[in-house]
Amino acid sequence: MQVVKSLLLAGVVVLSAASVSAVQASTVLAPASATVINHSVADGSFQDVYSFAIDNAYSAYNLSGALSFQSIQTVVSLTSDFASPLVTSTTGVASASVELLDSSAALVATGSLSSFSSPSAPTLVSLPIPGFPSFYQALLTTFNTITLNNVPVIGAGNYFLKVQGLAFNSGTYTGSLSVSPIVPAAVPLPGAAWAFLTGLLGVLGVQRRRLLKA
Repeated sequence: MQVVKSLLLAGVVVLSAASVSAVQASTVLAPASATVINHSVADGSFQDVYSFAIDNAYSAYNLSGALSFQSIQTVVSLTSDFASPLVTSTTGVASASVELLDSSAALVATGSLSSFSSPSAPTLVSLPIPGFPSFYQALLTTFNTITLNNVPVIGAGNYFLKVQGLAFNSGTYTGSLSVSPIVPAAVPLPGAAWAFLTGLLGVLGVQRRRLLKA
């Protein structure tokens, strides 16, 4: 058993199409703490695959996970209300998706995306160029979260989390995976069993009294 535990502590490894890089050693061992992902990507498309193992202390587990990333756009306009805005640059992870796979690379679950954007206060910018009009500039930050959904009950074994997307001028995404064991509930005895036990105790009590009288 100790050998098995040592093997399961091998860790999480990032596998990229362009390179292979190790991250902090960790694994999902129920009911251990969550495995944390914090990874930076270069400009352009990316694909990372994280491997993790679940021990066989229980026969079934619930798994949950989420991934977060953000992008920042520089938006300019000639008016303070940003009519007819123009995006001049984008930084960060602009899009991503996640897939949970089993040891045979079969799809187990995907993630659903939720996001919201928050603009900064606009600033008036004047360039030292003769005849060039002043313009308003703001940063539009978009916060995105992908949550694994419709994850079925899973058993012990090896699994993979595939993350792929597109980054502009590099970016970072963070996330976590956690599992919790499904402990079978105690099955109560039916009423007939309690009646049988009560009757049996009564019969034993009568026999004991007869033996004492004898």
